[in-house]
Amino acid sequence: MSRLYKHLISVVLLFLVVGLITPPQAQASTDGGVYWLQNDKETIEKATELMKQGKSIEEYGVNQDQQQVKQGFQSLDDLRKKDQENKASYNANMSPPIKTAVGWVPPEFDYDHIQTVEECRNNPDSSSETGYIKNRYSFCWSHVATYQIPTKCFGGFCLYEGVQFQFTEIGYGSNQSRKMRVFYSIDDIMVTDPSMNGVKLEIDMVCESKLNPGDCKENPDQPPTERTIAQWKNINFSSEEFLSDAPPATDSNPDRVGYMDFWPKLTIKHAPRKFVKTIDGIKQTVRYDSARYMFAFPNQHFWQGAVFSKATPIMNVPVTKPEFSMLAEAGEHWKFAMDHPEQTKPKFVGKKIPGAVGKSALTRMYTKRHPEEYSQNRNKTRRVCDNLFKDEDRTGKDCDEYPFASTWEGSATNGLDNFSLRLISSDSNQAAGTWLGAWYAYDRILDGDQFHVQVEAPEKIATVRSEGQPQDGQDNRSSDNFTIANIPPYATKLQWKIVDGPKDAKFDVMKDISFGVDETIFYDLQDGSETEIQRSEDFYIARPENTDGESFTVEVYAIP
Repeated sequence: MSRLYKHLISVVLLFLVVGLITPPQAQASTDGGVYWLQNDKETIEKATELMKQGKSIEEYGVNQDQQQVKQGFQSLDDLRKKDQENKASYNANMSPPIKTAVGWVPPEFDYDHIQTVEECRNNPDSSSETGYIKNRYSFCWSHVATYQIPTKCFGGFCLYEGVQFQFTEIGYGSNQSRKMRVFYSIDDIMVTDPSMNGVKLEIDMVCESKLNPGDCKENPDQPPTERTIAQWKNINFSSEEFLSDAPPATDSNPDRVGYMDFWPKLTIKHAPRKFVKTIDGIKQTVRYDSARYMFAFPNQHFWQGAVFSKATPIMNVPVTKPEFSMLAEAGEHWKFAMDHPEQTKPKFVGKKIPGAVGKSALTRMYTKRHPEEYSQNRNKTRRVCDNLFKDEDRTGKDCDEYPFASTWEGSATNGLDNFSLRLISSDSNQAAGTWLGAWYAYDRILDGDQFHVQVEAPEKIATVRSEGQPQDGQDNRSSDNFTIANIPPYATKLQWKIVDGPKDAKFDVMKDISFGVDETIFYDLQDGSETEIQRSEDFYIARPENTDGESFTVEVYAIP
């Protein structure tokens, strides 16, 4: 064959390949690629379509992912500061205290773990940059991984075969040991060619000590798992376990705290094509401790533990549930103090009381480690309470304080008078104290840990005055516009109350639509009606009935 003939054949083949491959595809790496797909239906469907066509998914703008980098040791102060700077939070849900012959006792501790892959994947945070932290003992992350292996390349242009699957990891902490387990699985496995079933996939959970050398110890009995894709289809799960050595207690680290970062490393190996590509998942942090004061009366001890520390705890108090009625007085006080600080006692202008979700957090003070500061809080509370309520009958009542005396935001240690006092029944006060102490132990709230308080109680979100009939010149409108917004996250419904005027009144709620026909949102409301949640700045009361022409006031509450 002549040199000229060979050259012509090469030109024809190049022309054919260029005709089959788009310009973006021509720029794709001849080494192949590995990707985490953005977690939306359109991206996954488009990437899958390109894979089946043998094209690089970089044509759709999907970029290859980088590897995680170990960052070395850090100080305890820096690590705790990072914990406090995280914006994620979780609701700490606990059963109510129990009344016994000897008084109030806490419920038994119970883990509320993520139970299934489906539970993880159904939560929108599961594919986020931080993952879904259900609570301090349960975390998960789930994402679609895609590997593309070049099979036919010519002059820098390639066609690909691929493997795609949904990777899910679920982490489990402990309130009994310095041990953390990770369960992981792959689902929805797809190969673009049967030959890809022979590709090997290794999954390894990598860890890095952050504070002490012994913070990251992998259990040698649970090594990384390597299987062919065909084998993963038959057995799609595995697990690994990490342990932490407790360092000696020191003045700067009395709770023997340790920190570890961990992340998944997934490696595809195609031996015939000498293809090896690795992709890393997100980093997650585990905090270990051996705090001996994690104790719930009378006999529950939690001497050591492992928690996911990248989320701030929210102590959730669902006082509207009948089984939590013993906490109603205390919980309503805490909520009122956070919502209306200037109306609390002692009164002063500009008072700000921390603790609410979205505002300044509370910080635990372990009372036996800081006895002087705790005594200052208790003594000031007692002194101010005796002065405020000296003329009241206090039989069967206690002076409840918020923020709690066991926090650095307490009455004396907050630096100002940013606290609230209220007389409540001794029974509710004692139940609340027992419950708070147990929660500290159950959620491993160490000395210096921050947390928020959320009381699930009806919250007034709007007040509007309505005339007893439509306003002059109006067919329907009987009030000015009012706003429904700032709904607390625990609310599930709206409740409508008539607080002034004819109690038998009925009315509709309409939405003021500029340059359009106003829309009726709710029909036939009356005192106590409950509706779904709707938000707007342009609602108004309309078509009132049963008023005898008298005006009335409506209050709107967001309720659990």
